[in-house]
Amino acid sequence: MQHNTIFAILAFMLLICGEVRAEDKKQADVSTAPSLAEYVKNDNADSAVNTDENVPEQSEEENKTWINTLVDKVAQKGAQIINPNISDELLNKKRSNASVFDISGVMLRMNTKQADDALTKRGYKKMAEKFEIPNFIRWRFEEMCRNQGVVGYERLESCVVQMSKKNNYMYVQHQNYNNFKTQESVELFYTSNFTGNKVYRITYQSQAANIKGNSAKANYLRNIKIYDFWKQINQKYGVPDNQEQVTWGLGENKPYLKAATGYLLLADPMLVELDYTRMSREDQKFMNTGYYTF
Repeated sequence: MQHNTIFAILAFMLLICGEVRAEDKKQADVSTAPSLAEYVKNDNADSAVNTDENVPEQSEEENKTWINTLVDKVAQKGAQIINPNISDELLNKKRSNASVFDISGVMLRMNTKQADDALTKRGYKKMAEKFEIPNFIRWRFEEMCRNQGVVGYERLESCVVQMSKKNNYMYVQHQNYNNFKTQESVELFYTSNFTGNKVYRITYQSQAANIKGNSAKANYLRNIKIYDFWKQINQKYGVPDNQEQVTWGLGENKPYLKAATGYLLLADPMLVELDYTRMSREDQKFMNTGYYTF
């Protein structure tokens, strides 16, 4: 009887010890598991890392436009030809049609009246105008005037001018316009009457950025005006097609626009070639002089 009681007590103690060990193990597992707050914190951290990995970093150079690059280098390069930060791949995709560009309202292939009206509206005044006669016409009219008995340089020149005007060979070759209020000037160059006396070259110059001195004030005002010039160029004409020469155009002999600080050039080489071709054809008509009868 006494032995049975002892065995029962030992069995009960072993059962209690087993339950205590199981409870301690369960508590240990719970203590090692992360809490809800820690889990959320770690999950957010992992999400942030994944997000940063998915979004590529943009370098400072990629965020710059060609204007920013130009302004950064304008002091070192003398504000002449600046290399914009544009890749060749982008430039080859699309090129500008410079034939639709204008400078102060004047476009290529405008006649004298259209150009004058456009510049007058912008506040320009005509300062000079030059008339010209094609050389092959002048030389032939000089010979005709001499054969008519005209002598002396002034009389001979007057005779050539009268005959040229009568036959519509005299044309406006060059015009110069100034805007004194804004310190701007525009020069226009025209073809002969064989192509309708149209604008084939426009040059623009501004003295606004030409501030003398190296003081802090002079440098500040100069840089502000230079930046404003290139900013307006970008807004009006867009990104240059040639990043080295700062030019817009389709290439070859097609119209093009070229820019430097305070300077613009818009030209149409194709129209000039057409003018020379038509003058050459006209010159061939004089071959039938009738001087020879054999």
